Amino acid sequence: MSAITLDSGEVAHKHEGLLWKPVDGSASTFEEFLTARDRWMEIFHETQWNPWRKEELQPEADQAYDVMHERTRAEPGHRMMTNEEFEAWMAEMDRDADAQHAADEARWAKDAVRYSPERENARYELLERQAMRARFEGDIEDFRSGTRFPGMHADGRAKEIAGLEASHDRNEHEIARLVAIVGDPEDVVDAGGRLPRDRRPLHRVGYDVYRRFKVEELQAFIAEQREKIAATKDRKDKSSLEGSLWMKERKLAVLLAVPRLTPDDMCSECDSPLYQHMGRDHDEHTPCPRWPMQTARMKQALENLRFILDRQRPAEPEPPKPQPLATLPGNLPIGEVIERLKELQAAYPEAVLKRGRANRWELWRGGA
Repeated sequence: MSAITLDSGEVAHKHEGLLWKPVDGSASTFEEFLTARDRWMEIFHETQWNPWRKEELQPEADQAYDVMHERTRAEPGHRMMTNEEFEAWMAEMDRDADAQHAADEARWAKDAVRYSPERENARYELLERQAMRARFEGDIEDFRSGTRFPGMHADGRAKEIAGLEASHDRNEHEIARLVAIVGDPEDVVDAGGRLPRDRRPLHRVGYDVYRRFKVEELQAFIAEQREKIAATKDRKDKSSLEGSLWMKERKLAVLLAVPRLTPDDMCSECDSPLYQHMGRDHDEHTPCPRWPMQTARMKQALENLRFILDRQRPAEPEPPKPQPLATLPGNLPIGEVIERLKELQAAYPEAVLKRGRANRWELWRGGA
């Protein structure tokens, strides 16, 4: 940054190849101008990622905007674009974007022929085992330092460390085997010929949408829950509401703490930040649904749940036992028996007569 005196006698400042001069009535220094410009961009990015902060930061953004407009470009002959020039510039950007998309599609079509399901699945397993490596190493370090279960007996701690080290070694052996199959994980295409870097931007958008929806949902729930707690007199009910509120507030705090992410920060297979796959924090750890061991665990969990629900489902009632169309006591006079049978024959001409229990006569449907 340097000060330059223009032919007009005005003092301008050069910064990053551009000249800036104050407008009439300007009260800010050039350093304040640069600070305001940087702060306005910070607020812009912050409110794009955390839109619920827009109202809070709007006064500061307005103040920075006012300071930014106390300077104008100072190059001789510099002028703003006309509407026609601006529209032509935007059209050129659209053409460049279309050309880039066409080039990407051509690359995808070309690379689709080298798609290998075996290599793709090996890549998923490799990524999962690399995440396991980070967790094994973290757990081993925690046990060695004593931060994990500090009251554990030395013999139990040594046994736990030995078990973790053995699991870590087996995992490392599998990683070496998979690396030989996969090669560079970033060079493995999917069935459409897309590389991991081609899929990440869409997953970044997906996570952004999910996070915005979830934060706003939690904020609304927490506000409503606090009102319920304030209005509740029963201690048991209040305690239950406070427990639920604590869980939701914890979840909200985790989501609010997520920094602004770029596509490179994302998993290439799902709408989760990559650090959530690699971490050990229970509140943030989210295994990728495409990982094979995770898929197997989810499948087994669903089967277990289905088994439990089947056992809890009430048994279906047995179908009713067949009943005779009519019965006749066995001790009726023969004349009355004949008369009753004539009536029943007229009503059920296809029925048959059988000897039943307790010396009774039973009239059944034919074939029963």
